[in-house]
Amino acid sequence: MSIEKTVERKTVIVGKSKPLLNYVTACITMFNSGAEFVVLRARGEAINMAVDVAQVLKKRFMSNVQVSNIVIDGENVTSRDGRQLNLPVLEIELSIPK
Repeated sequence: MSIEKTVERKTVIVGKSKPLLNYVTACITMFNSGAEFVVLRARGEAINMAVDVAQVLKKRFMSNVQVSNIVIDGENVTSRDGRQLNLPVLEIELSIPK
């Protein structure tokens, strides 16, 4: 009999409308509640914000956080006026080493 430990992985969807510190606070809260990995997910112009969140979190608040994986992808979405758009997607996986 083997017992598998499930990995606690939380996702923060990063946009452009909220202040940067709101996303940083969300990451800190998730790590403090036991998440092993926190994924910052952003599309299009919000990618810059996701990178800033990761940097501010690491430099100012949690120096032990490290980037454990980065995924670059694309996603097809329909705009409000009905056009098909191919948006870039960035996922930054953060973790705290044990």
